[in-house]
Amino acid sequence: MALLAHAPSARAGNVGRADVVEADVIAENARKARRLQVTSPIIAEDLLKTGAGARLQAPLLNGTRLALSKNGALDVDEFVFDPAKRGGRLGIDITRGAFLFVGGKLEAKNGATVNIRTPVATLGVRGTTVWGGNVMGGYGVLVISGEVVVQTPRGSVTLKQGQGTVVTNGKPGAAGNWPTVQARAATAAEAIKAEEKVEKEAEKSKKSERKVQSAKRGRR
Repeated sequence: MALLAHAPSARAGNVGRADVVEADVIAENARKARRLQVTSPIIAEDLLKTGAGARLQAPLLNGTRLALSKNGALDVDEFVFDPAKRGGRLGIDITRGAFLFVGGKLEAKNGATVNIRTPVATLGVRGTTVWGGNVMGGYGVLVISGEVVVQTPRGSVTLKQGQGTVVTNGKPGAAGNWPTVQARAATAAEAIKAEEKVEKEAEKSKKSERKVQSAKRGRR
């Protein structure tokens, strides 16, 4: 764990704070587990866990905003930020659950690196708002703004604004524009708990496409 944070309100070990907490959200580290409330500090090496029906939003000291859905888990694995210097690093591990990442001040700095590690891929982030979660029988990644490189041992794909991919069997699919309903569900204000909405909208989209194809075959 790398930690370097310089900010007027920073305390030793703090990398951010919780500003939205719904239902059961726990922070675990080597010292103890504690239940998070609004304004609770996010401390280096915390493993943040959301329970059933829970969600968390947390701004970090570098301006990044993180959101985690129900039954999720993440930790800020690397946090190096000094507003007076070039570069900096941010590493986030998402071990389960849907998430929303909104980039902050770090992405604007020359030489800065931001990586998000998910259960199936590593996301290299540039000035980005990005959503990730289980959808359509795989792991979906949708870029709302900026650019993301999705890398797995079986391949990589670069996503631009409005594009998404689904990783299945360890391989990312081709970049493409997601259906509007699907993207809207993923990026809505409550998107941090919208994983099931995305799944439902994706299934509706599939059924609609099958009906269109069936109608075309019937007219032949």
